[in-house]
Amino acid sequence: KRHEPRKAFELSSRPCAVCAESIKQDELRIKQAEESELQDILDKRSHEMASRTISYEALPDDVCLLLLAMDASIGPRLAEGTFRESECDALVPYGFGCFFMRLREEEIILDSPHAARPGTYFLEDGALMVRRNQAEFFLVADDKFGRGGKAIRAIAEREFTNAQALFELWLDYAENDVIRYLLDQCQTYRLMLEPEDLEKIKVAVRQGLHTYSVSQLWFVVWKVIKDAASYATHKFSNRIKASATIPRKIRQQIETAAKENGISRSWNRPDGHPAGSLGKVFSSIFRIDEQTDGRQVSERFALLNSESNMERDDEFESLATSFMQRALQNQNAGSSLARLTEAIQAGCDIKTALEGVMGSNMN
Repeated sequence: KRHEPRKAFELSSRPCAVCAESIKQDELRIKQAEESELQDILDKRSHEMASRTISYEALPDDVCLLLLAMDASIGPRLAEGTFRESECDALVPYGFGCFFMRLREEEIILDSPHAARPGTYFLEDGALMVRRNQAEFFLVADDKFGRGGKAIRAIAEREFTNAQALFELWLDYAENDVIRYLLDQCQTYRLMLEPEDLEKIKVAVRQGLHTYSVSQLWFVVWKVIKDAASYATHKFSNRIKASATIPRKIRQQIETAAKENGISRSWNRPDGHPAGSLGKVFSSIFRIDEQTDGRQVSERFALLNSESNMERDDEFESLATSFMQRALQNQNAGSSLARLTEAIQAGCDIKTALEGVMGSNMN
């Protein structure tokens, strides 16, 4: 019967009070040791991150353009404070994470453990882990100007000359601008793209952008999505089958345009589809927007090299003229030319050699 006492001892499923307290103390010591180890790691990491510097002057043009766009997006905190990754979502119309990760991978943007809230960092099997959605980031200091507005102004005042890097950045931006419109249209017509289909579309769009504008490709996307939505209502079709036709149809439309008269129509930027701060930077510095086709973009960037070369040619011409005039005035043209030849044979370029000979007063 249930009320009768048991005739044999049984092991308890719970520890006694003394053992429970001992276990609790052991767990507390382990937790404190882990917290102490984590804090030591974070202190070391914070010091290491904060002490790093880079040369803003040596940064490539495309990275500098990204930093100007980030400054426009998050303001003074880029150069003076910290910010979260999610606060950079206004950088581009879609896919800001890939642009942010590029700056992270090149260690231009670093994380700041001391600025993050508790629980952002933790140890897992001895390795430091971070919850990226909680992490705080900052722009590494310039080795000349440090951190602050002066360093950002130095970037804004630089001369952009790397046409290829800028064009590739524009392709990255423009591709995401088209994909944002594509995804919005798919949502409107309840069509679903598989990840591999989206990648195929990105390849076709990027290729098309070498010739056409973002706004022209928006028209192509609109036409294909409308056709797919109509196909989905057919008796022997459905939205899955219709969605699967989208990558092929977009590629075919772009290929057909290349063989015929191009893409004759274009759309204006839709409401609720902002250009992003990078788009605004392209517009303000290079006068490039969604209506500018890829050939025009390439030509505008190519002009940067031409303008830079023209400036260098003018400077060289002036230097060479001064060299010849001074050599004739001092009646030492022969010796001056000999010293110039020696400097070039020693490995100097012509401009450096001219500056060196003229700097020695050509005596």
